[in-house]
Amino acid sequence: MKALSLAPRAVVELLAVCALTIGAPTLVEAKTKFYLTKDGFQGNAVLTACDAGFHMASLWEIHDPSSLQYDTRGFTPADAGSGPPTVFGWIRTGFFASTSGGGAGIDNCGAWTSNVNSDFGTVASLAAQWTQSGSIISPWLADTAHCDSLHRVWCVHK
Repeated sequence: MKALSLAPRAVVELLAVCALTIGAPTLVEAKTKFYLTKDGFQGNAVLTACDAGFHMASLWEIHDPSSLQYDTRGFTPADAGSGPPTVFGWIRTGFFASTSGGGAGIDNCGAWTSNVNSDFGTVASLAAQWTQSGSIISPWLADTAHCDSLHRVWCVHK
């Protein structure tokens, strides 16, 4: 008889634990932050352009902005909301030191040591114009720029 009187209590406790578990908030992993500097820099000054705790981003570190959080310490145009701007900025390529002839994704102002007009580096921007509603578009556009030109810098949290 005593065992039967304990059973309802055990069931109640089990239901209480289940209710707490179901209603418990899940831990959400913090998203990596990234931003575009407010100021422009020449190609030989980009490696020191980011705030402490951040570094100049490689395109592959920020390729999927939906998995990141834009840090509004950076450049934020009028219609940005909490998202990143659609403005070109210097971006690391992950390539050998290159200054000209390779194109976007290869040229990197000689591994970010040059500010010479005849040398080139890579800049990237999220696409500013959407061609068709509902179409699948690559989120980034890339180009080259003269290493003596001023561009903002894409930064990502370490």
